[in-house]
Amino acid sequence: METTTKENEKNPLKKWVVILGALCAVLLCTTLYFAFFAKPTMNREYVQLETSNENLQSELNSLLAEHEKIKNEYGDLSELLSEKDSTIMANAAEIQKLIASQADYNKIKRQLQRLQNIAQEYVTEIDQLYTENQALKEENTQVKETLAQTRVEKAELQRHKDSLNTRISGAAVFKAYNIKSGAVYRKAKGTEVETEKASRAEVLKTTFTLAENPLIAAGPVNIYCRIAVPGTGRVLTPGTGDAYTFINDGQRLQYSAKTTVNYDNKAQNVSLAWNIRENDKAVKGKYVVQVFTDNAYLGESFIVLK
Repeated sequence: METTTKENEKNPLKKWVVILGALCAVLLCTTLYFAFFAKPTMNREYVQLETSNENLQSELNSLLAEHEKIKNEYGDLSELLSEKDSTIMANAAEIQKLIASQADYNKIKRQLQRLQNIAQEYVTEIDQLYTENQALKEENTQVKETLAQTRVEKAELQRHKDSLNTRISGAAVFKAYNIKSGAVYRKAKGTEVETEKASRAEVLKTTFTLAENPLIAAGPVNIYCRIAVPGTGRVLTPGTGDAYTFINDGQRLQYSAKTTVNYDNKAQNVSLAWNIRENDKAVKGKYVVQVFTDNAYLGESFIVLK
């Protein structure tokens, strides 16, 4: 024993060699453990993490693809939900960052679930907008059809009204019958005697009956008589000014005689006369006598003097 102790004291390096040998043995054992036992465990965790990230990424991609598909399907309606679309894209970008940084799986999963809820709200709202828009289109179509039908009915009513007005206008005109014209002279007692001799004629007289017509407004009616002299076409007239003319069918015409009757829609006898002036004589031939109102041509007759 004394000998050994003395030897150790003489050789202090031997002690450190023993200590270093023990440390190397521990290091070797640790290295071997991590090499053969710990490494597979770390590999499994890494694979699991990668798989989880891929699954999360796949869910996110699928959600975004479906969202884009819905936006394309609904077209212009998606613009009405642009604010919610921006929210979805912002949340998707945040989740993408979390996946890239390999953040906590549960945190990413919660964020993804929240995004799915927002996306579902988007689908619900855009579907509601589509339903309302379809209802409005159907209502608008119905309104247009109703308006078109109303226009057709209105046009038909207007045509009927115009046709009726035309018939009424055509019917609401003065008519005359039994138009007779002739020459007379007066006896001493004032009795009028018809004559065909130009030399004896003193008055050129026209009589007729103004027909009954309930469609014409009652009231005063001007009636004119034009007498054309045989062979000349000249119209006998009291004067040459406009005071002895009237307008008919856009033309200003001279008249020979005028009278105003108070028309009450009933048949009425009318008489007009042209008094041959003193020292004047009627000419022989055929006188053409035409009868008018302000708005209508009533007819004509003839006086033949020999």
